Amino acid sequence: MDQPAVRLHQPGRRRPFYGELRELGERVNEALGIRTSATHMEWFYGPKGLRFSEIGARPPGVGCWDLYSAGNDIDVYRAWADAIVHGQVWARPSRRFASGIVALRPDRDGTISGYSGLDHVQQHLGQWVIDTHLPDPGTGTQPVEAGFMANAWVRLKHPDYDALRGMLDEVGRTVHVHAS
Repeated sequence: MDQPAVRLHQPGRRRPFYGELRELGERVNEALGIRTSATHMEWFYGPKGLRFSEIGARPPGVGCWDLYSAGNDIDVYRAWADAIVHGQVWARPSRRFASGIVALRPDRDGTISGYSGLDHVQQHLGQWVIDTHLPDPGTGTQPVEAGFMANAWVRLKHPDYDALRGMLDEVGRTVHVHAS
């Protein structure tokens, strides 16, 4: 499995802008009067510093809370309910794993006829697979507009962020959804 040439994350080290990100997120919630709603804030950090591209007063999509739960040994849904009902959260995220999803588009529109590459992924990455969604052959494909999770997908976790990125890339290169 190929590793990225540039080390994007070093386990145990926080990026210098994480504090700024947390502070800006808290200021946004305060300015918008968001107290008990889940939020998601899509952001990027570049030469001009930290910028938000979207702020939503709802949980993020694409099963992000499931990924966060799996990567942090916590039930995020329960933690949110505890915060709302009891005013506190007892569970703490472990931060043991990075987690991610690969959405797999069929090679054409039509009907799913099968998959290739799954045996390779199971053999080489199986211990890191959280779960998969692989519609049965004969299932109609869904259009791009139906979203990232409309067809097939694989979710993984790993203790090292860079290794996870390589594994996600490997799944994307190796697993193919065939349609007719």
